[in-house]
Amino acid sequence: MNRRVRCRHLIVLRGSPEETAAAAQASLAQRGPTPGDDLWVGEGGIAHGRVRTLLGRAFDAVVLDLHDDLDADVLGQVHGFVRGGGALVLRLPPADAPPGQRGQERLAAFPYSAADVGTRYRHHLERAIARAEVSAPHALGPADHDVAGTAEQAAVVDQLASRLAAPDPSVTTVVADRGRGKSSALGLALALVRARAANAVVTAQDPGSAAEVFQFALGRRDPPLTGPVRFVPPTALATGDVDGNAAVDVDIIVVDEAAQLPVPVLQRIVHRHPKARVAFATTARGYEGTGRGFMLRFLAWLASDPRPHTHLTLEAPIRWAPGDPVERFVFDALMLDAQPAPLDPAAADEPLEHAHLDRDALVADERTLADVFGLLVHAHYRTTPEDLHRILDAPNLALHVLRTRTSRRVVAVNLVAHEGGLPLALCRDVARGRHRLRAHALPDTLVAHLGRPEAGALRMLRSVRIASHPDMRRRHVASRLIEAVQRTFDGDLVGTVFGATAELLAFRRSLGYEVVRVSASHGARTGEPAVMMIRPSSPAARALHDALRAELARDLPLQLALHEADGELLLDPGLDHALRAGLPAAAPLADGPRDAVVASYLAGPRTFESVAAALTAFVAAHPEALRRLDPQHAALLTARVLDRRSWTRAAGAAGYPSVRAAMRAFRRAVHALTLEAAPHLLPGDDTA
Repeated sequence: MNRRVRCRHLIVLRGSPEETAAAAQASLAQRGPTPGDDLWVGEGGIAHGRVRTLLGRAFDAVVLDLHDDLDADVLGQVHGFVRGGGALVLRLPPADAPPGQRGQERLAAFPYSAADVGTRYRHHLERAIARAEVSAPHALGPADHDVAGTAEQAAVVDQLASRLAAPDPSVTTVVADRGRGKSSALGLALALVRARAANAVVTAQDPGSAAEVFQFALGRRDPPLTGPVRFVPPTALATGDVDGNAAVDVDIIVVDEAAQLPVPVLQRIVHRHPKARVAFATTARGYEGTGRGFMLRFLAWLASDPRPHTHLTLEAPIRWAPGDPVERFVFDALMLDAQPAPLDPAAADEPLEHAHLDRDALVADERTLADVFGLLVHAHYRTTPEDLHRILDAPNLALHVLRTRTSRRVVAVNLVAHEGGLPLALCRDVARGRHRLRAHALPDTLVAHLGRPEAGALRMLRSVRIASHPDMRRRHVASRLIEAVQRTFDGDLVGTVFGATAELLAFRRSLGYEVVRVSASHGARTGEPAVMMIRPSSPAARALHDALRAELARDLPLQLALHEADGELLLDPGLDHALRAGLPAAAPLADGPRDAVVASYLAGPRTFESVAAALTAFVAAHPEALRRLDPQHAALLTARVLDRRSWTRAAGAAGYPSVRAAMRAFRRAVHALTLEAAPHLLPGDDTA
């Protein structure tokens, strides 16, 4: 097929923000009298945090301001916006200028300041720029607007359409790098078969993420929510509650950017629709995190499905020419192609040594850096480019590895964060919702969500990521590394927060950790409940551990029942059993501790689900006060607390227009009940 796209230009401009802005304007003006379709990101344009809303769009040029913040995720996002023949223009300070304040502050966790944040990622980026093919600012011409697909893409469209049109159930996966036309291939295939599909649905992380599919399937970017081809949220597909009707049979399911969805949700989609023809597409290496670890896990699971599975790939880009210098630069700067170290067969029996890596030496040692990041990318499907920035520069993080003694290749890595040791006054402000802790996940959970302000003073080590080489797992290198790291820490407790599976819970328990919290909020986002596990070492931490385990034994059954009603936590029996394993017998809740929990809920940021048992007992103990409330408040408390209805059903029963409105009203309703029944529990004044 005739290719009509060209390589793109990488232009690097240095100076003050005013100088680089003027130089960018002058460079874009070189294209002639016809203005281009350009995107400015940062100063003078769209904010870094808003870039994601433009995914799927295309521009002649993107001008990215990196003066104040070297945002690796944004760099990974915007490069895919640039059309063939267009330009990615980087606005940077002089190489010897001090780092941007905003980026430094973003990585500074208490007690550190921006001055404590490293500049190693900047060194890495400068090294990638030095290796890149950089164009002169005057080299620009018009970008390519008339883009044809490749013969490879046409073949994938034909195969997709054939499987989606066939009467028999099937599963098809399409994996490729960005710019290869995965989303458009899904849409083109859907367009070919939609006349024969009585009920076809498209899903993605959000409707906007599916815009490209609908553009090619229906000729519109706004996803329709009704009709024979429409958008359905992934959780609705996973629970089988399509269009509010669990009995609806779906003929075709198309899932775009599947790596952004939790593996349990994808598994449920496949399981809940055994007669459907399902197609998944995902990015192999991109800004949103690598699809490789994810696809390894999901594809292995798909092997157990009785439907035939076809795996398709796309290699050739359609938005720009092969060998594109912008793509080469971005892959280098963000290490998107990092992989675990290639190991000689003899390495399987080589002695291993533990090392706490010096990050100044690490950024200069490109082979070891690639080994480390390659393991993290391989093992964690949500590892993103910004993680590379944090790993190199965040002052509260540290890297521990196991490596072969002779060849010095990394076979396991543990990224850890030093947390806690906080002033009691700060912890009390956090408990009251007056302050948010950044990069202190364990103390924030203990103080803000579990109502334990005194716990923030404990010195903690959090295991952020653990990854082991796929060829070395029989040597239990992950367990060996974690134990080595724990031996080096002289503090109160070590802990971790992660999306739970039965296997991961068993792994951590074997190392002395126990679950002390099951999150009330992460289920809808991860598909797996986020749990906090800790291993105490000091007397204060052991007392905290025992108290939290007793609370969990009392609260967990009701918490899980509420999550199940909401359809948020899709627990299989094995995980449900693993979460409850080893808990002590639940003790009854006396009135004093019950009231203390209710008071902490009213005074701070704790969620209803985190205090559900105490609040349920409190509401049930005051029926007369409940009857005296405003009818809408009484109906909301009755539906959500006493009847344990989902937020959706509770909002409807109480007459609120949305779940969000009901959630906002809920705390006011509890406040009103407390004012009637036990005003001494209210924090300060008597107004909500």
